[in-house]
Amino acid sequence: MKFTSKRIIAIVLAAVLVFSISLAVGTFSAAENQNSTVSATVPVPEAKAVADAVADQGDVLPVAVVGNVKNVVKTSFETDSITLTWDKVPNASGYYVYCLNADGGKYTRVADVTNTTVTVKKMKHTTQYWFKIAAYLTVDGKKIEGQATVKKTATQPAKVGGLYVSRCSTVNEMKWNRNDRATGYKIYRACYKTDGDFKLYKTINSNKTTVFTDNGTEQGRAYYYKVVAFRKLYGGEYNSAGNIARAVAGMCAPGITAVSRLSKVNLIWNHNNYAEGYDILYSTNQSSGFKTLGSTKSNYYTTKNLTNNKTYYFRVRPYKHVGSSNTTYTTKSCKVTSGAYSKSVGGTYVEISISAQHMWVYKNGNLVVSTDVVTGNNDGAHNTPKGFHKIYSRARNTTLSGPGYSSFVEYWMAFCGGCGIHDASWRSSFGGNIYNGNGSHGCVNTPRSAVVKVWENTTVGTPVIIY
Repeated sequence: MKFTSKRIIAIVLAAVLVFSISLAVGTFSAAENQNSTVSATVPVPEAKAVADAVADQGDVLPVAVVGNVKNVVKTSFETDSITLTWDKVPNASGYYVYCLNADGGKYTRVADVTNTTVTVKKMKHTTQYWFKIAAYLTVDGKKIEGQATVKKTATQPAKVGGLYVSRCSTVNEMKWNRNDRATGYKIYRACYKTDGDFKLYKTINSNKTTVFTDNGTEQGRAYYYKVVAFRKLYGGEYNSAGNIARAVAGMCAPGITAVSRLSKVNLIWNHNNYAEGYDILYSTNQSSGFKTLGSTKSNYYTTKNLTNNKTYYFRVRPYKHVGSSNTTYTTKSCKVTSGAYSKSVGGTYVEISISAQHMWVYKNGNLVVSTDVVTGNNDGAHNTPKGFHKIYSRARNTTLSGPGYSSFVEYWMAFCGGCGIHDASWRSSFGGNIYNGNGSHGCVNTPRSAVVKVWENTTVGTPVIIY
């Protein structure tokens, strides 16, 4: 066989290539933050095949070794994406990026990039991911993949959800939703003792424990708690953003029920034995712009007329004056509707709140009657029926009778079975908690001066909305 000078040079270069690749095969490590980096070998086409391809062309072509990727660093702190950077590999045409969900999955190629950074999106929070990054050369239109570096890292835990103060008495207690991939939770506390700065207060090394009780409180003092989920991996920790709750010892932020009817919102909450009263605030923005609607010592509140089809956010804030007013709150949203119980009402109707023991009468959209009343005895047998009703009969100077009673009334407006709106001359007071033990048999007892106006502004067919 006759060897030309070009062929001899090609053979020599091929031999150099084989030797260089044999030196390149191995493992290495690099550090990123608190995470470790290990490497794995990705198969490379046999060097002989490359040498033969070069020699067969009869010409000498530049031959370069595919270097390995070094110094992979995670530069992001997101819950749903990971950004990695690495050193440039000399002569590399580009880089393949493979990803494995190490909490359950297999490697798949997720990127083919020409620069030394990649951002992989749509990832799960609090999840460990392994990446393999390999440089490649493009020779005669074919990509020759080099040795890959494996980077072990993770997404940040999601912000703790569902955090709320469940109890404020002699202790502060809070709860939150579980993060089943977290190692645990860290509780930071800020108060007058820390000059308002958050200090690590408690570490919980179990993701199943989603309750924390602070026994080291003083009555009337405000405390701020920041709950952070964390996961320990690769000798370090991945932490979530903090979720903050405010509590005042002895003052529990109440759970709120909000229902809209008749262009208003009815708010009801649990009574707090430590509170002197409650401030009611509202806004059209969930986190800012709150204005005071009013205050009450009761555990219910009915707003003024609000804009229909608009969503409002309400805060019920118990207060207790201890030097200064220390308060906590919860926020509840509600979309305002002009109807009631899924029915259209119109501009003329009677509205009765059992919890407030109050009645309003509107005619053509204008308030014409506002009065305290006494509804059915709150005993489960004589309660005034809630719902959408209509006045179906009216009478003057009639006697109401039933088991154990017979009462003369001047004005009678029936709206449901034997229940109706009427005067009650035998009562000297209305409203408050009279209906708890001394209520009616289901009717709505109304002061005579008010029932006259109700009679004058309603007819058979007028809606009566009771809640």
